[in-house]
Amino acid sequence: MADDPSGSKVVLCLYVGERHIGLARTVADVGTAFPAGSIDMGLPAATARAVVDRVVLEGAGCLVVGLPLALDGTDSIQTRKVRRFAGFVRKELAARGLNRAVRVELVDERLSSVAVGRAAASEGLSGAAGRATKDQWEAVYILQGYLDRAPTVPGEGD
Repeated sequence: MADDPSGSKVVLCLYVGERHIGLARTVADVGTAFPAGSIDMGLPAATARAVVDRVVLEGAGCLVVGLPLALDGTDSIQTRKVRRFAGFVRKELAARGLNRAVRVELVDERLSSVAVGRAAASEGLSGAAGRATKDQWEAVYILQGYLDRAPTVPGEGD
C-alpha cells in the first residue's frame, strides 16, 4: 500500500451505527484490519470530538468511514446521516489543524451488515448485547475490503 501523504501508515475505520460507532485499525504495511473498540453515539459534534481524539491517539493518517449506500447505489436516510457525521468529523479535524494530516475517505459498505450478521449469528452474537461487538466487526470488514482494494507501491511484494 502506498504511503499516506501525512507519513502515517495507520488507517482507522468507522462503522457508524445508530447507537455505536465500531472501530477497526491497521498499520498499512501489515495489510490486516483488527477490531479497535467502539464509541457510543451521542450528539454528533461531541461524538466527532471523541472520534478525532481516537484518530490522534492512534496516530492515524487516514480515516475510512463506511458509507451505507442502498443496493442500487443511491443514498438512504442512514447514508445521509453518515455523510453528515463525516462532515462533523472533518470540521473537528480542521478545528485542530489536522485536516491536511488526516485523509477522510467514505467507502461503500453495501452488504457488510449481511456478511457480518451471518458470521455473528454463527458465533452466538445477537441482540443488543452483541451490537457494539458487531459494529467493530463491521468496521473490520469494511477496512479489510478497503485495504484489499488499495493500490500497492510498484515493486512491493514482487
